[in-house]
Amino acid sequence: MDLWKSLAGMVEVELTSAEPETALGAINASGIDVFRVQQKSELTYVFQIRRKDYRTLAKISEKRGETLKLLQKLGLYWTGKRLLHRPVLLFGMALFLAMALYLPSRVFFIRVEGNVTVPARRILAAAEDSGIRCGASRREVRSEKVKNALLAAVPELQWAGVNTAGCVATISVRERTDPQTEQPQWEVASIVASRDGYILSGTVTRGNALFQVGQAVKEGQVLISGYTDCGICIQATRAEGEIMAQTSRCFEAVTPSEWSQRGEAAEVKRKYSLLLGKKRINLWKDSGILDPTCGRMYSEYDVTLPGGFSLPVALCVEEYTVYETSLSEIPPDCAQNALTGFADRYLTGQMVAGEIRSRLETVSSEEGVYHLRGSYICVEMIGREQKEQIGDTNGKNS
Repeated sequence: MDLWKSLAGMVEVELTSAEPETALGAINASGIDVFRVQQKSELTYVFQIRRKDYRTLAKISEKRGETLKLLQKLGLYWTGKRLLHRPVLLFGMALFLAMALYLPSRVFFIRVEGNVTVPARRILAAAEDSGIRCGASRREVRSEKVKNALLAAVPELQWAGVNTAGCVATISVRERTDPQTEQPQWEVASIVASRDGYILSGTVTRGNALFQVGQAVKEGQVLISGYTDCGICIQATRAEGEIMAQTSRCFEAVTPSEWSQRGEAAEVKRKYSLLLGKKRINLWKDSGILDPTCGRMYSEYDVTLPGGFSLPVALCVEEYTVYETSLSEIPPDCAQNALTGFADRYLTGQMVAGEIRSRLETVSSEEGVYHLRGSYICVEMIGREQKEQIGDTNGKNS
């Protein structure tokens, strides 16, 4: 059966006649084309005719007293007619065809490769700002555009590009091997005292020393000048050196005398939300943080497809455990240890380099709190760099 016959529709019939040869001759004389004639028995023949000729053949057979039986309907015409009686199947086929044409032209999955220290989430956020997101058209994804956007948003990247294959966009990046070091905005600088102190030692590797060991200095005083008098000229440079001095610091801190202690779990509540890309839809009216007595556990369950592809859809579950609380008094020795340890960490963090040599501390209980007052003798590096302007005398009389 050729294509045109299939589109027009064919039927297979069975003709029973006392004189089959005469009946076939009459059919041929009426202008009906007969195809694939087979003799089933002495009085019965099976053959195919066009759909439009079936009624004419039925009238001829009835007039001649012959028996005509329809065996089956053949061709695309009858297949399409049967589909019209199955709208759900027809809709599914149309939807499948539309998706087969639409999906390959869109980006639904995004991968990042080549990153080591830069988080993939940060790169994806920058790529989304440049147009690469779930559902974006592949034609709108331009590698040069993405490259420029990523390099501008993430300075740690040296090179970036994007390739698309089907519904997957792969962002390839290369990180900088040598971190960018900020160049100084000036060439002449001096070292000055960051606070009052008594100089214990000093090392000058560049510049002109204006201090002596055992000298008391004030905050802001120039210790190493960036200018050196060479007789016939003045050499300007960027001073470098380390100056250790004895300094004094005062420090105060408070901590409550009572603290809230958790007991057994009294209640567990769960809140659900749906995450679509960057948009969160709360599925519970009061989804959110309850109060400080709750312990919070947060979990995300991504929707994944076979092959490890993750859709930008996730179910978020927040579990809050409400605990019974009770007030407990903090012993004085524990409070003193906590305050002393905090003072050590804080003061050491304020120094560029150094340590606490001696201390004088008092801890008192006042109106529900423990109050620490302390004086500390420290040895620390007090030199800091200061930009010099042309014409500065560094404390010297001109």
